[in-house]
Amino acid sequence: MTLKEERPSPLRSLRYLDAFLNSTVVGFAYFEDGVVRDCNDAIARLLHTTSDRLIGLDVFGEGLRLANRETPFYIENPEAFAEMDADVAYRDVVVGVNFVDAPRRWFSVDTYPVPELVDRAGVIASFYDVTRDIRRERMLRLFNEVSRTIAVAEGVNEALAGLVEGLSSVGGYQVAWISVETGDPDGRLEIAQRAGAVSYLDGLELTSNPFSSRGPTGRALRDQSVQVVHHVGRDDDLLPWHDRARAFGIDSIVALPFAIGEQRAVVSVADHDIYVFDEETILELRSLIAEVEMLVARVRAVADLRGSLEGTVAAMTRITEIRDPYTAGHQTRVSTLSRAIATWLGLDAEQVDAIAKSAALHDLGKIVVPAEILGRPGKLNDLEIEAVQRHCTVGAEVLEQSSLPSVFVDVARHHHERLDGSGYPDGLVGDEISLPARIVAVADVLEAMTHHRPHRPGYSVDEALVELVTGAGVRYDAGVVEACGAVLASGYEIDG
Repeated sequence: MTLKEERPSPLRSLRYLDAFLNSTVVGFAYFEDGVVRDCNDAIARLLHTTSDRLIGLDVFGEGLRLANRETPFYIENPEAFAEMDADVAYRDVVVGVNFVDAPRRWFSVDTYPVPELVDRAGVIASFYDVTRDIRRERMLRLFNEVSRTIAVAEGVNEALAGLVEGLSSVGGYQVAWISVETGDPDGRLEIAQRAGAVSYLDGLELTSNPFSSRGPTGRALRDQSVQVVHHVGRDDDLLPWHDRARAFGIDSIVALPFAIGEQRAVVSVADHDIYVFDEETILELRSLIAEVEMLVARVRAVADLRGSLEGTVAAMTRITEIRDPYTAGHQTRVSTLSRAIATWLGLDAEQVDAIAKSAALHDLGKIVVPAEILGRPGKLNDLEIEAVQRHCTVGAEVLEQSSLPSVFVDVARHHHERLDGSGYPDGLVGDEISLPARIVAVADVLEAMTHHRPHRPGYSVDEALVELVTGAGVRYDAGVVEACGAVLASGYEIDG
């Protein structure tokens, strides 16, 4: 390689280094006052250029001002290079570098101060390409964050919001949005979710109509193919939307079509740098979108199942109440109180919901108890008591055959079990009784005691609470009884 100055380069001061510098994949450059005085071919190849174009370049000049992206060379964090003329060696400084219209490369840079030669000191810097590692790390974090967010999403909108938020916060992209088709005859698209610098999207009209739209989002939906713009406003044909994008500092955009069930949609991502979305990055984003499609499908399925489950629970609850008019509303009130107790105990939302729904069906087995026994005002004999107690096993069997979650079966069978083993049908003791069954047991006793029955009048809430407190730790779970008392003290009303 020929230097653009006659004096020798410290990079090649030893003759045998020439062979090494020409064969290594590590980039080397020698700087004086921020000007590239010498470099090997490897750094030129990594930047998609030639050594002749690099030598003589002042990297501390206009090229480092990120606001001016018309210059051929700029560095992601120039402050790392601002120290290159100091008498300090730096190790593993990670920088992102763009050259001309090449995609960004990430380098781990080490610097080596060179003693003053003739009239100036310099710095030798080595550049080790870590682009693949940086991308892999970022995409892994993005995958993890989006998957985590969507896994706990309770609906499709929340899941899609998690995607764009992840692209913005973890992916680091300037703005991300999801557009969906509306069925409008003009092909108008609706922005369903947005994140990042969303002011760019305010008032933005998106359409897939080929006669009125030439933007990447509309084309992606219309053609069902990935659309990418590497350098907004540098295309041969300037389009009206280019001015808006450049005004907001957007230089790269990619639009990726996907589906939300039967509805066609597009994920659009924009960034402030040129050539951000190269082939490898697009492949990674497409993999992420494919994963999101599957996760969203799961969210939709769970939502549909949840709606079906709620309908099933409501129908079964109503059947039970028709058979036993004296307990009309009992299961619903037990469900509401169980939810309040479980929430007070700090259980997660999924557990709370499962307990509440199972409580709504805890007396389902009463459908096999003769109506004359359920409505009898006097004391029941042993056979009649046995018939009533059968509702626990019958309810559990019905729910088990209905393929409902196991908590429904457990609560139906064990809500009359007691810690001391005096309950039925299995005579369970202590922790053999599950927490959901212990919660429903307390709510069931309180609700039943505070309402009239054919064989006795209802008690006051305070009187019913005395029964629970007296039996706390003996018949009833002490922590659940305490939580129930706290719920009541907070203003909870049994008939509310």
